[in-house]
Amino acid sequence: MKPHRSPLGAAVLLAAAAALPAQEAGELRFTDVTEIAGVGLPGALTESVAWGDYDGDGDEDLYLTNDGPNRLFRNDGGDRFADVTAAAGVGNPGFSVGAAFGDLDDDGDLDLYVVNFDRGLDALYRNEGPAGPGGSHVFTDVSTAAGTRVERSSRGVALVDFDRDGRLDIYVMAVGANILYWNAGGLRFFDVAPATGAAAPATGVGVVASDLNGDGWPEIYTGNRSGDRSSLLVFGPRGFVDVAAEAGLAAAGLGMGVISLDYDNDLDFDLYWTTWPGEGRPVPNALYRNLGNLSFEDVAAVTGTEDPAGWGISANAGDVDNDGWMDFLVTNGFSPASGPNVLFRNRGDGRFEDATAAIGGGRFDGRGVAFADYDRDGDLDVVVTGGPSAPTRLWRNDSTHGHRWLRLRLVGVVSNRSAVGARVEVRTPLRATVQEVSGGAGRGSQNSLPLEFGLGTAERVLSVTVRWPSGLVQELRDLAVNQEITVVEGR
Repeated sequence: MKPHRSPLGAAVLLAAAAALPAQEAGELRFTDVTEIAGVGLPGALTESVAWGDYDGDGDEDLYLTNDGPNRLFRNDGGDRFADVTAAAGVGNPGFSVGAAFGDLDDDGDLDLYVVNFDRGLDALYRNEGPAGPGGSHVFTDVSTAAGTRVERSSRGVALVDFDRDGRLDIYVMAVGANILYWNAGGLRFFDVAPATGAAAPATGVGVVASDLNGDGWPEIYTGNRSGDRSSLLVFGPRGFVDVAAEAGLAAAGLGMGVISLDYDNDLDFDLYWTTWPGEGRPVPNALYRNLGNLSFEDVAAVTGTEDPAGWGISANAGDVDNDGWMDFLVTNGFSPASGPNVLFRNRGDGRFEDATAAIGGGRFDGRGVAFADYDRDGDLDVVVTGGPSAPTRLWRNDSTHGHRWLRLRLVGVVSNRSAVGARVEVRTPLRATVQEVSGGAGRGSQNSLPLEFGLGTAERVLSVTVRWPSGLVQELRDLAVNQEITVVEGR
């Protein structure tokens, strides 16, 4: 595949980056509020995390997957979370390694899918809403009736409307052939991976769905732990085709977490891949710069994001300093030989710096990671789960840089209700940035569904352009900064 613009080598990338204006440093600072919040779970092996406003009260709640009963924490404000697992009925007892929230039946509330490794089948929980006036929300495990009971050990999950029919489908990374549950409506699902070519039989772990070539259709990128090259699945008239080799996604090994982000603000989505060492040798992670037309170049070395000493478990992205450049956090763990977790802060000049000191250091057994503005103050907070010796940590973002922000809560009408797959471009007098509503990334973890855009020092938003999964393009113009806006498809 030939890109529609020429690939840039490392020297050209750095020269171009040097011409960009330096970004405002500001003070990046996080406060550990784990004890106040009550979400630490000491002694538990907590593998992954998903943020989701399951009760529809406007703030983000927290679901943690464990080796043992999972936990659902309701956000009660003031940095306090209430353990509502028993009342909600979502304490899955398996060895759960991933979860994702999404409105799978388009009834206006978030359902929950949980993947289990080694023992226990996956679980699909339907959100029934509150039990009585003012009561707690409850869930029902509808896996058997829904048809999501394929007996296969699972490792990761992402929600994606792969065929753009307005219903969220479920892609499950498995030991052996992967699973693609097609949503037939009415919470009925059918595994169409064998028929569509999406099975990609390898030892898969992480998965992310993202529109990488800008044609409106999501591609599926996997992190394979079997020593095989990761898969890049492109959907077409004859089903899925794996184009990873032609695309230049050359890294292979004990791959784990994968994410999609536009790190260089050229308005297309790049990819990041984490890995474990191979045969005792350090193996660098890969940052694939999108060159267009499904062609990529690994720029991890020139951007300073290789992290070869880490046992890369997961990753997730967010603009933690609201400067308009996407940052990301890589979790490293499992082995005492692993390097620390790393918060990579985007300098805006083609390179990243290690900003892990802002969370007090990263030398602990990290597993899952996800961002959300849980306190709704305009900046992204972060949770990192850990092994038995490293309780889950919740950090509140207390940075003092003064950058502006815009939060967008999207509601699909023709598209899936959660708007997963929607592409949103925000323009200010300073720059244009783009994000997607994601149904899961990294290794079985999920950022919050509302999108938070950092605006730097911009005083106005010139435009917001939403391209919905249905294909509808919607534009808002001349918006104030530092506010949350709900955008309903077509209105």
